[in-house]
Amino acid sequence: MPNHPILRTVKYVAALVAAATLSLAAAVPAHADPDVEGVEQAPLKNPAGPFCVHHLQPQIGLSAPQPLRSVSKPKRVCYQSATEAIKDATGGAITDIPADGKGLGSPEFVARIKAHNASVERMRAASSDASTAASAASYVIGAIFQLEWYEGQSDYFSAPSWCDNGAAFSVDMYGQWWDNRTSSVQMYGNCGAILYQFPGFQGDTYSVGTGFYEPYLGDFDNRTSSMWMF
Repeated sequence: MPNHPILRTVKYVAALVAAATLSLAAAVPAHADPDVEGVEQAPLKNPAGPFCVHHLQPQIGLSAPQPLRSVSKPKRVCYQSATEAIKDATGGAITDIPADGKGLGSPEFVARIKAHNASVERMRAASSDASTAASAASYVIGAIFQLEWYEGQSDYFSAPSWCDNGAAFSVDMYGQWWDNRTSSVQMYGNCGAILYQFPGFQGDTYSVGTGFYEPYLGDFDNRTSSMWMF
């Protein structure tokens, strides 16, 4: 049989290409199931707006969170700019935050939120008229962030009172964009929080201490589906 070196070379190259293709396919992981906890789900940007404010109302006298069946659900408003979101959360007190939200986790901005809360406290203490602007002013009691170290999209929690005198606040994220998208947390004043794995305040939990900041959540990253602030 005649020797065909060109044919042998072609077969050898073809074999190498096939082997490389199989190796590449094995090296590229399959896409993760978007419903699996700990994996951020599409779409990566909140269609309602990347910077949100939750206007909360206290639940009084509860020792544990309850599904919001008998009270009105918290009002969430989302904006395209952090400037508008922080203006809303602080009742117009802070209006110069960069639109892209850079610096929301900085010590300087945290100090401004604390100063705003102290101002609300003084206004309320000096006023006995429930109809005044002072009584309508809201505290910023906490915030959650899409990324670690208080980066990315955010959801701030604004409330008419602190977490005292039996007042507590709850947020259930079931069916919302923020479900399983929390990677860092800030809590202010005398409010702490428990993050829950499942909607309805069920499953594993992660605790954030009173007035604490958690720049990353470790194994609880992207696993929060409901939240209790007290």
